[in-house]
Amino acid sequence: MPDDAYNVVHSQLGARMRLELRQRWMSVGLGLLGLIVAGLIIVVGSLFEARLQERGQAQALSELSGLRARLEGELNGATNLTAGLVAEVAISGRIGPGRFAQLARELMQSRSLLRNITLAPDNVIAMVYPLAGNEAAVGLDLLNHPIQGAMTRRMLETGHPVLAGPVELVQGGLALIHRVPIFLTPPGGAPRSGRYWGLMSTPINFDRLLADAGLLDPDLHLALALRGVDGAGRDGAVFWGRADLFDRADAVQLEVRVLDGSWVLAAVPLNPPAGATEVRWWSRVVGVLCAVFALLLSWHMYRTARQLESTEQQVRHLALHDSLTGLANRVLLEGRFRQAVESARREGHKLALLYLDLDDFKPINDQYGHEAGDHALRTIAGRMEGLMRQSDTVARVGGDEFVILLNKVSSLEDAFTVGNKLAAALAEPLQVDGHGFELGASIGVAVFPDHAAALYDLMRLADQAMYRVKGRVGCRVAIACDPVSGDAVSGEVGRN
Repeated sequence: MPDDAYNVVHSQLGARMRLELRQRWMSVGLGLLGLIVAGLIIVVGSLFEARLQERGQAQALSELSGLRARLEGELNGATNLTAGLVAEVAISGRIGPGRFAQLARELMQSRSLLRNITLAPDNVIAMVYPLAGNEAAVGLDLLNHPIQGAMTRRMLETGHPVLAGPVELVQGGLALIHRVPIFLTPPGGAPRSGRYWGLMSTPINFDRLLADAGLLDPDLHLALALRGVDGAGRDGAVFWGRADLFDRADAVQLEVRVLDGSWVLAAVPLNPPAGATEVRWWSRVVGVLCAVFALLLSWHMYRTARQLESTEQQVRHLALHDSLTGLANRVLLEGRFRQAVESARREGHKLALLYLDLDDFKPINDQYGHEAGDHALRTIAGRMEGLMRQSDTVARVGGDEFVILLNKVSSLEDAFTVGNKLAAALAEPLQVDGHGFELGASIGVAVFPDHAAALYDLMRLADQAMYRVKGRVGCRVAIACDPVSGDAVSGEVGRN
């Protein structure tokens, strides 16, 4: 047996193990690569979709800016319209019903956003135009009114015009209430330097305001909403449109200036930008397909690696063990011997090698067939393994020939004793297919380093010792001849 056989086998097994590890790492790497590629596809698709959405938001912002400008323009036009009436009252200090009706009629004819115009000296409505349908408003104390009193007090505190609402009018419909404080202008004095006279109030048609500003255009491609009741801006409640628009990340929001306060106008495109939906859908589909394909391929490679591992274990076992009995073969015996020699030299103890050949085995094969003989060999192998220590090695080296490596013995007598116990155990009757047999065993013993230092030499000497007792009645164990004196020791084990 070549000395490097063990190394060759283990080198081949190591190469297979390295191949299996490479396949496992390749499967893991391929799976990760597939996930990375899928992630990149989805990310690129998301970035492209975001770019399209940004373009859509830019278009929405441009359109919304135009709507805001029109809304502020319409509202400023409605609030500035009554400036002449206020100025006349401030300068003259009074105005008659006829003059009020004349001026109010002209203002109402030129600006349809105004629902009516009222004058309230000392905050009590005294004149209203048109009177028809608004009779209930005459005599209304705006300062102490449960609904309109708050904005009237705010106007008095700031001394500036205020815009309230939108509110539901008694006569129906929504309106913004524009209130302007009137301060008298003394002769030769500065405007608004005199005492407080009262106020002018004009409800502005809210629905008409939205329509004139274009916010109700059916061809508009935006969903819109307004918040900031009474000019409270972002802190105010939503008073028109969908409140959820203010919570959406894709909403565009702009501030609308209204006298001393502000509104917030929000918009979201009704339709996503062209191509955004397709990009999102395709990027996710392609990304998921890449991920699934990579994972399936990775799983297939991993399963193949596992199958190779299972096959590798079988190959490893077959390469190092006897296929019939499961005992160690010559290759594994050589490897175990080398390990045992290193330990013996390091610790200073001996090894023993027992070469065993079965007696009377051939009649079983001849009479009952090889299947019965194989069963007998497996039974004998089990008996031998049961007698040995875990650190010892039992190997089958031929048809009915076995080698036992005792990993550690103190003396020749120890090895001889083990040989006798083994011979006695193998002499016990054996049952094969319901038939009883008595098999014997001839055993030769060689000790390292007393007889030889190499496995091949020990096996040869133990084999020679075994043949000295082969066929001799009652004699079953022999120790190899002493290499110096040439003496041989044999032992006898009687049959039951």
